[in-house]
Amino acid sequence: MPAVPTVPAMPLSLVRAGDTVAVARVRGGEEMRRHLVNLGFVEGSEVHVVSSSGGNIIVTVKGARFGLDAKVAQHVMVV
Repeated sequence: MPAVPTVPAMPLSLVRAGDTVAVARVRGGEEMRRHLVNLGFVEGSEVHVVSSSGGNIIVTVKGARFGLDAKVAQHVMVV
């Protein structure tokens, strides 16, 4: 059976406005991971990027809209 190619995860900060992605994992220290998980960034969650400009990103996750700094968004790995 041939191996299915996997798409490498990339930071949420690189996703373009209008795209919808899924959370692959959350990186960072314990406090950062806990904060992002509490916001709904858990493995498999669907994230829609509303806008991305000036280093900030606005996303919708689990029906809630959040604004994230690009440094925080780099901790969320998506596919």
